[in-house]
Amino acid sequence: MRRGVVPAAAAGALVLGLGGLPSASASGGGAHKLSLTQTNRACDGVQVGQTQDARFGFVNLVMPAGRKLVAAVALKDALPNTTYNVRVIQLVPGGTDCSVVDGTLTTDSDGDGNTNVQEKLLPGATGVWVALNNQTDFTQYYATTTLSF
Repeated sequence: MRRGVVPAAAAGALVLGLGGLPSASASGGGAHKLSLTQTNRACDGVQVGQTQDARFGFVNLVMPAGRKLVAAVALKDALPNTTYNVRVIQLVPGGTDCSVVDGTLTTDSDGDGNTNVQEKLLPGATGVWVALNNQTDFTQYYATTTLSF
């Protein structure tokens, strides 16, 4: 079963927005499991438009020793045989690293795929969220909520 996509203007907000967002907290250490939905988010993690409840997998975020982030992404029931850009978006004072593609994920014939992405924790980072965008149709995307540090 396929779900609809958000119009291009709304999806563009995923790359260019501003604001604040309710978030999960990273206090307590360990892995943090965040659902992937088609809820649109601006670069700073602020929700744009309505909340989408349908889940399309999850991301396990881990901050091991060495000041790095590891995102284990499991995408489910997406478009089959499709490659998505994966971005681990850290919230830092004065901006984000929203345009940096950290990896890719390609789904199988069932629309399922997995990948692990790592990056250094940026100085002053206060939170992180993960976004996946279809490489050939940026209006088809998935995102987590923001995890606060």
